[in-house]
Amino acid sequence: MARQPLLLEKWDFIVLLGESGGGKGTLVHNIKHYWLKDLQAASMGDIFRKKAAADPEIKRLTEQGILINDETTFEIFKEFAESHQPGLIDGYPRNRQQTIELIRFIKEKGWRVLVVDIYCSVEKIIERLLARNRADDKLNIVYKRHTDHMYLHPLVMEEIKTRPDLFDVIRLDGNLNSEITFTHFLLDVLRLVDMLYFYDLSDVETFFSAEKSEATINPGINRWICGFLNSIQEKMAVER
Repeated sequence: MARQPLLLEKWDFIVLLGESGGGKGTLVHNIKHYWLKDLQAASMGDIFRKKAAADPEIKRLTEQGILINDETTFEIFKEFAESHQPGLIDGYPRNRQQTIELIRFIKEKGWRVLVVDIYCSVEKIIERLLARNRADDKLNIVYKRHTDHMYLHPLVMEEIKTRPDLFDVIRLDGNLNSEITFTHFLLDVLRLVDMLYFYDLSDVETFFSAEKSEATINPGINRWICGFLNSIQEKMAVER
């Protein structure tokens, strides 16, 4: 499959990491709402829940909060990534072995990946998950997932940080209001954009607007920054 145009001439793919309930789904919504409207995005959890409808064993594992084996998980990620580049996956990798497989995969592809790592307090996570009242969000399952994450996630990030040739990393506070978290995300994206595209901004246009129904200035800031990013992307496409 031919390589598709990159996001801001830099990234082939986005990987979104963090605990269930930490704000990943809302971040994806905001990315698509404000910035990358056509970005193909998927959650590993949602993919597994769909597969669970036809596979009793996967259903049992997901309902008990038990991680699916690494080989199956990688094949599902690979299938999505190869057919959705650029794209975004939420919830992969989740352990060191999956991270090593990811590194091998993107190195073979010649890709560069943006990793977005969202951290959030367990109190906030429990509050959000119990409110959504899903079958796999029972308190004991939430606690098990949290315990697994606290053990496995540092090993994931340790591997990722050894490969600055393949990854850029953004770390976000998921405890904050989602609009504020998204503003922080956009500012970090700007920080990572090639500075060459900032030298001549005479043909880049973006507008700031605020609506009376909005409680904070952040939605206006988010529209303004995304207008700027989209203008840069269009400029890059013309120059390509």
